Amino acid sequence: MSASLLSWIRPEILSASPYPLERIPEGALRLDAMENPFDLPPEIHQRLGEDLADLPLNRYPDGSAQELKNLLGPSLFGLPPDHLFLGNGSDEILLNLFLATPGPILLAEPTFSMYRIIANITARKVETVTLSPDLTLDMTALIAASKKVKPSLILLSHPNNPTGLELVEEEMRQLCKDFSGGILLDEAYYPFSRRTLLPLQREFPQLMILRTFSKMGLAALRLGILAADPKIVSELNKIRLPYNLDAMTQRAAVIICREFLPVLNEQVKWIVGLREELAASLRRLPGIEPLPSSANFLLVRVNGANSTEVYRQLAEHKIIIRDVSRQHPLLAGCLRITVGTREENEHLVSALELILKGLK
Repeated sequence: MSASLLSWIRPEILSASPYPLERIPEGALRLDAMENPFDLPPEIHQRLGEDLADLPLNRYPDGSAQELKNLLGPSLFGLPPDHLFLGNGSDEILLNLFLATPGPILLAEPTFSMYRIIANITARKVETVTLSPDLTLDMTALIAASKKVKPSLILLSHPNNPTGLELVEEEMRQLCKDFSGGILLDEAYYPFSRRTLLPLQREFPQLMILRTFSKMGLAALRLGILAADPKIVSELNKIRLPYNLDAMTQRAAVIICREFLPVLNEQVKWIVGLREELAASLRRLPGIEPLPSSANFLLVRVNGANSTEVYRQLAEHKIIIRDVSRQHPLLAGCLRITVGTREENEHLVSALELILKGLK
């Protein structure tokens, strides 16, 4: 009976695993999800509460999110609003893009695990190249792979998750010259690197830039933004479900971007400074090697101890990070740590020092 009950579901869905969202113990320190550790000030919460209280909840939201596009296009990208495609988080935009593509998707791994998960959901074949041993992109190998597998879409992350490393502009220019299909750059961590490859889009209209507000402090709003040629946006709008952005997300994002964006930008500056402080503190611990990062997290290689055991014991201390050691062979022995507040980072380092002494 159970087999026939699920017989209508595609085999690749039946064999898939959901994105791992672990249950977080109450009171735990979360350094696993690349969130901004600083909440918005109370006066901004009050301003949002007063405005959102007047929203008519019996009416559908603006299906085009035009007011938000009018604001975000010029202020964030220097582009007209018809270059923007908005989604309920960047994951929804990836879903729509993958649904639009007829052929394989080419990735450089290790990278964000959701790319493969969404490709599986949409029944898209994934082809890959492996990053170099130093975790940088081998552009020669990527271009060669693009000619061999002829993908519909090449998807790269800038900076990359979980490595924190950026792409090289001149190498990306060469890729755009050699590959005429869709090229998507996921710039989720742009607020922390402040280096974008968006200017290449003027010369290469097949290049698309994906951004999100989640990492800089608005993870609860679920707002993803794609900057692309209007012809691409027009085709994606055929796939986008109607009213995909709810009225509260649209209104809150408009208010924050119009009135309070400097607050978020200031918090981003704090996080970048705290990242360097945390990296310096981790380097002082025996066997801990934080790698360079342009994001709001650090990839840390654990030498002389079992990284999964370190992760497990941190969890016993109610400190939650991400164990990426089994995600890819290049990440063996690696943990990913989101930058927290100074107090949170100090708590992490103290616990880690204690754990490492016990594992000797």
